[in-house]
Amino acid sequence: MKPVSVRNKMNKVPGHSVCRYCGAPSEYLYFNDGKNRSQIKCKVCNGHSQLHKKHSSKSKFFCPHCGYALFLWKKQKFCFIYKCDNDKCPVFLANFNKLNSAERILRKSKSSQFKLHYQYRDYHIPDEYLKVSSLPTVSHLFFSRLNRSLNTIALVLTFHVSFALSSRKTALLLRKVFNIPLSYQSVLNYCRFAASFCHKFNHLYKGEVDNNIAGDETYIKVKGKHTYVFLFISSKNHKIVSYHVSPTRGVLGAVPSLKEAIRTAKQGQIIVAITDGNPAYPSAIHFLNKKIDNTLVHKKVIGLQNLDDESKTYRPFKQLIERLNRTYKFHIRSANGFNSQQGAIALTILFVTHYNFLRDHIALQHKKPIQLDFLEQHKTIQAQWAEILKKGFELEPTLQAA
Repeated sequence: MKPVSVRNKMNKVPGHSVCRYCGAPSEYLYFNDGKNRSQIKCKVCNGHSQLHKKHSSKSKFFCPHCGYALFLWKKQKFCFIYKCDNDKCPVFLANFNKLNSAERILRKSKSSQFKLHYQYRDYHIPDEYLKVSSLPTVSHLFFSRLNRSLNTIALVLTFHVSFALSSRKTALLLRKVFNIPLSYQSVLNYCRFAASFCHKFNHLYKGEVDNNIAGDETYIKVKGKHTYVFLFISSKNHKIVSYHVSPTRGVLGAVPSLKEAIRTAKQGQIIVAITDGNPAYPSAIHFLNKKIDNTLVHKKVIGLQNLDDESKTYRPFKQLIERLNRTYKFHIRSANGFNSQQGAIALTILFVTHYNFLRDHIALQHKKPIQLDFLEQHKTIQAQWAEILKKGFELEPTLQAA
């Protein structure tokens, strides 16, 4: 077979070109697409091949709306943010059409203030950041120096937690009424002692979670700085299913809260989480849905007025968590801030124990969210606190040995 006769030197195939089908050298190859000079045809086998290798995208993620490859936009400590750069993407066009004339002019000079393109967040959070609020640290030496009876500690919890008295008023009440010499610092120490047992008691007797849970975060003061408490409440029996104390109100605070809230869910159960517009919640739900068998669905309630159907439908659940926040603030107001993170965690744990197991709710016909038979046998709050501490002590075999 004679080689290809090339009249114009510009149309000559590069000498390193080889047919990918039969291996014919460049003398038997010619361009098959005219002036483009990108497609090669073999005279021997009539096979077609490209002069340049086809570009293959190295992107890990693609836009679900337009199929465009996402590029790495930002790198954060626990998250990589990918962004779609396609100006013809339906998401971009829909967001761009919502801008008014003034916003379109401002976008030319301050484009960073407008997030119009589709974004995807890839989280890589270590397991140690996914734990629920840390247990108050109480050394074994404290138990050896504990010279008060269980009845006295139950009295402290009754006045300081259930009746929301300050530590100083609680100590004064015990001295003047019950003739028990006690300082306000001892009241705080006993609360940390009790919280170490109540934390495991709350987790053991929490029960199953409902299909609808409402969550929100509220702030407290620790050493004069804002610290955030995440609370999730069940819609059916109004029990607190999750609590977490976090220095931030971002994803690192929302993920452990949601993870604990759905810990007792049934296999394959679809749970609807109703929150406000904090962007930490949809990001946390997106992260957890990749790691759990259950499915979390997010519903947002924005503002104080029902401006959309979703807010109108789920507004009662948002009001439920707001009432819980007010109740929580009432019980910690006497503390007037905390001097340590451990003190805030201890009082939060004790509040959840009081709210779920000891407090009568008018909306539940004066019943408790979680009713336990061994607690209902006792008529006084003091005796119920003592019984909770006994059950919690049984869950601590290391402390029993000490």
